[in-house]
Amino acid sequence: MNRGHTLGTYTRLITGVAHLRSARIGRAQALLLLLACLAGFACQGREARKATHLARGEQYAKDGKHAEAIIEFKNVLQLDPNSAVAHWDLAKSYLATKKVREGYWELHEAARLDPKNLDAKLQYGDISRLAGEEEEALKQADDVIAADPTRWAAYVLRGQALEILKKSEDAKEAYLKAVEVAPNDASPLLILADYYVRTGDTKSAEPLLRKLTESQPSFGSFGALGGFLARDKSRDAETEATFKEALAKAKLEELSVAYRTLGSFYYSRDRFADAERMLKEGVEKVPGDLDLIYALARFYAARGDNAKADAMVEEATKAKPNEVAPYITLSTYRSGKGDLKGALDAVDAALKVAPDDTQARLRKADLLLDLGYRDTNKEQIAEAGSIVDAILKSDPNSPEGLFVKAKMDLAGGHLPDAATELRRTVEIKPDWAQAHYLLATVLNAEGDRNGARAEVSRALEIDATLLDARRLLASIQSALGADDLAVEEGRKVLREAPDDVKTRILVTQSLVRQRKVDEALAELEKIPEGKRDAETYYAFGRIYMAMGKIDPARTNLLRADKDSPNNFEILNSLLSLDRQTGHLPDSMERIQRAVAAQPNSAKLEYLNGLALAFSGKQADAEQAFKHAIELDPRDITPYQALAALLASSGRRDESIETYKKAIEARPDVAGLHLVLGSLYEGGGDMQHAMEEYDKAVKLDPNLAAAKNNLAYLLAEKGQDLNRALDLAQEAKAGLPDNGSAADTLGWVLYKKGAPAAAVGYLREAEGGTPADDPSINVIRLHLAMAYEANGEPDKARETLERAVASLDAAKSKNPGAAESPQAAEVRSMMERLKTQAAAAPSQG
Repeated sequence: MNRGHTLGTYTRLITGVAHLRSARIGRAQALLLLLACLAGFACQGREARKATHLARGEQYAKDGKHAEAIIEFKNVLQLDPNSAVAHWDLAKSYLATKKVREGYWELHEAARLDPKNLDAKLQYGDISRLAGEEEEALKQADDVIAADPTRWAAYVLRGQALEILKKSEDAKEAYLKAVEVAPNDASPLLILADYYVRTGDTKSAEPLLRKLTESQPSFGSFGALGGFLARDKSRDAETEATFKEALAKAKLEELSVAYRTLGSFYYSRDRFADAERMLKEGVEKVPGDLDLIYALARFYAARGDNAKADAMVEEATKAKPNEVAPYITLSTYRSGKGDLKGALDAVDAALKVAPDDTQARLRKADLLLDLGYRDTNKEQIAEAGSIVDAILKSDPNSPEGLFVKAKMDLAGGHLPDAATELRRTVEIKPDWAQAHYLLATVLNAEGDRNGARAEVSRALEIDATLLDARRLLASIQSALGADDLAVEEGRKVLREAPDDVKTRILVTQSLVRQRKVDEALAELEKIPEGKRDAETYYAFGRIYMAMGKIDPARTNLLRADKDSPNNFEILNSLLSLDRQTGHLPDSMERIQRAVAAQPNSAKLEYLNGLALAFSGKQADAEQAFKHAIELDPRDITPYQALAALLASSGRRDESIETYKKAIEARPDVAGLHLVLGSLYEGGGDMQHAMEEYDKAVKLDPNLAAAKNNLAYLLAEKGQDLNRALDLAQEAKAGLPDNGSAADTLGWVLYKKGAPAAAVGYLREAEGGTPADDPSINVIRLHLAMAYEANGEPDKARETLERAVASLDAAKSKNPGAAESPQAAEVRSMMERLKTQAAAAPSQG
């Protein structure tokens, strides 16, 4: 609008007012009319200015000039704060400039002001999910689905939010729906396949990945299939061909990852010449690529050629002395060798080149954090925290910032926060091996071993030289009962780190569980005398127990107890040994001394209860179990022991009434409902037991023992198996080392028709349950049934043979005692499998 036009308008308005006055209209009425006219003029001007600013902003955004676009969109909002279009455009420009916090707010406003803007709702929901607001993400996903049920991204968002909320079956339904509405789109297929891998359902994952290579034949699709196939060494030829196909299809910007992936595959299979050849070829094809140079240097270092490795990284740094990236690579390389001081020197050199470089600042924060925790230096930890906070304030989605923040949360024991931050990290930067490894560490600590195994496998797929990741994988395989794989991974670690005592002990334990006791003993004896500690002597003791050699077992366990007094595992093994050999008073004395030293230890008080019960002191044992429950209401073992003690004493009805009165006085105590449920269960009243367990779970959603028992009874009845699975998974997360929790989760999976997934947990349950535990043969029966359903009848028979041997031994010790109801089922199944095996050759 030009100046002349403005003056002319005012002239006409004033002339109009003079005319009105001559018509004897009152002064007040004339003023109101003038203001009304002026308001109309202002509205017309405001709309025009809004349109101008909006058009300019959209053009700036189209040209990639987001800083200028942000100014224009803000101008629109000054004129009209409720402009949904301006909020949406402003959100997109903020996100393009990595101002996620500001973009998040603008997305919220865009979605609120225009509920039909489904793109805004999806983005708002996705950032809500990344920010830990799962319920908000779920709401936005449901809103979009209600408005447009063909949007696959909404189903994916819904599934991701449900997974975080630990509603695994509901999440799977959402992912399946995403594939249904977009059957040829790569993303839903990959996301569903990844879900199946994480949950152990590999049979369902493979067809999806193959379909992906057919519909989207790219580096990404073949790389994903190769990574999946690499988990099974019997398919190595197919895996290699798939990775080669991925390399052939890689675009220029994908070549570095493609070469490193194939090189890592060769390294993991001990094909070192092929690994070196592939990495060298990558360096030639993508000259100057620091990731490839670093990978080749790490290869040389892992093979013991430190001089060549050092020379490569130093040369890359010297070739570009005025760039930050080579110094960061040098820093990462040095820290990988344990030289944190040298790593810090390298990153300080990077900061001299560019003092405000975000990557260099975060690298320094990471190193300060490691040094601070190593040296107990609070100043270094605080400095690291201030760097990270400042960077995440300006860019909440910085993967490096999230990574360091996750390390801080992990060190502080804030596991859910660390997991959320690391999931965001690998989502933004999916080829970062260290981030996948750290996420695996967190998931393992939370008890999600299948998820941890998937993440650490991905880390090793990216970089097979990560020794800590391989240590973790060996540990996870052992915990999941995959002892053959645990031994294989552990021996790879020992090849490069022969003095790694913890890994050698882990290999030993896995060999024992495979009944390879002599081989286990030989492995353990490789630890030099001077490096043997309490854990080593405990391992020797357990091996000799397995061999039936009582005297050396006792000698080693007593040595372990001397080096690590008051240790639950050591005292528990000694109690088992002393009970067999008539030395129960010795264990009583040791355990009571430990309880006196650590009066707040629930585990030791529980052990005290066991020792008292074995000694015939039932009343004292009952008090000990109750005290253990008071000390740690979430531990399943003292509840079970107390319930068994009360049932065995013939006081079930009396105990039920006692607990009912206690609940009347304290209805909010979840543990009372749990014990009452256990008593009902022991008496065969499963319906009342389930009701009490359900009340306990509702009162305390973290009470893993109640979740475990309720899940088991639901599975036994075949009722609501989806809920049973959720409960069992949550119980396992809360009780990661408990054999009963592993058995329940495995049994639920078997009932749901997933025997392959069930086997791992049931093997873990057997391995984590003492041989004299009354439940051991029920667990073995479950495992045998899962093996058979999974098409492994030989393994089913081997499992039942252990159960029958245990039952026969018990029968010979106490010929008059009645066997458990499961004993008949064990023997019947064993005979059936034997008959089938005998008939098999004639049928073939």
